[in-house]
Amino acid sequence: MRQLAYMLTLICTTSLSYAAHARTFEAEGSDLFVGVGAKQIAMGGAAAASADDIYAIYWNPAGLAEMNSTQISLSRQLNATLSPINFFGIGIVSEKLNFSGLKSTLSFGLLPRLHAASTGAYQEDELQSMFLRFALPDLPGNFDGKLETKTRDYRLSWAITPQNQPSWSIGVSLSRIECRTNFCGVSANDPGNYIVESTTATAYGFHFGGKYYYSDNLTFGLNVEDVLTELDVQITTIDNNGTTNKTFQVPLPRDIAVGLLWRKTPALDLTLDYQYLSGDYGVYNLDIQALRGGVSYKSGAFDYRGGFIIPAVIESAKTGSVMGELPAPVLPSIGLGWNNKKWKMDFSLYPHPLMSYHHKAIYPAADLSLSYTF
Repeated sequence: MRQLAYMLTLICTTSLSYAAHARTFEAEGSDLFVGVGAKQIAMGGAAAASADDIYAIYWNPAGLAEMNSTQISLSRQLNATLSPINFFGIGIVSEKLNFSGLKSTLSFGLLPRLHAASTGAYQEDELQSMFLRFALPDLPGNFDGKLETKTRDYRLSWAITPQNQPSWSIGVSLSRIECRTNFCGVSANDPGNYIVESTTATAYGFHFGGKYYYSDNLTFGLNVEDVLTELDVQITTIDNNGTTNKTFQVPLPRDIAVGLLWRKTPALDLTLDYQYLSGDYGVYNLDIQALRGGVSYKSGAFDYRGGFIIPAVIESAKTGSVMGELPAPVLPSIGLGWNNKKWKMDFSLYPHPLMSYHHKAIYPAADLSLSYTF
């Protein structure tokens, strides 16, 4: 026991000595109010009604039914430091998948939902702590140390729409969610007890979406994420008192987005979404609401895009409302797309919401997506 305590003290005090000089925080992933796909991000994430490519696997699986060719795509946040990609997906379009007068599309995607790392002290009423402690809900709210967490989502989606004169489409997704978190440090309540904590968590998530094509120019969309999804959590803790193991379940909040797409002209698209995320996120009860909007103008092989996110509500039982701590009331975004018959490249530039909150100033981020159809 003494040897164990000595090793923990040596490991954790090394981390804490660094954290005492600099509090650091990095976060990436689709769960941080950004989403995936440079095209959709450039348009403020207003994609519940407009997503019609492989990225619909995230924004609204019903949009996969609008794909006309098999597509493979890879996307990366260009200034990311924790994850090499933020999306990989393939959507299969084949007559062999069609049945009973319905066109059918099958897709697979990999989404790093949350990758985060920190050193230093954090309080339970800070928004950063909510994400850092997501898979460590039993960690005391006020902690000081080094923490790393990764959550990946392996998603299989299926969408259908009538082959002739489609007026609707429906999509469903099944996710295999895998989390891993490691912590080394102390809590404010017991600063002399050095802790090494390792967590693995898994879940199966269900998501669904639908679209209604009111006319050639107007489309309505609905997307619902993480329906009745609960993580099965296993935690191993080593501290001065020895080793303990725990298993329990943690719910994920439900994320609902409703949106519309107005094709004002064949070259000009306008989109608008309202997002409502509510429920438990680990030990946090969340209420996050935002208005998203976007515009896309096509000229030849290029698409010029812009968008915005207007947070309406961001609060939890632990943090209270953080609306007054946001660096700006509106988060704008811009982007550019290029495509030919086979290749498509999209770029977006935007302020990262959570990192901007952490730095108390606009924190720029950029995404690049590359797609190939065949």
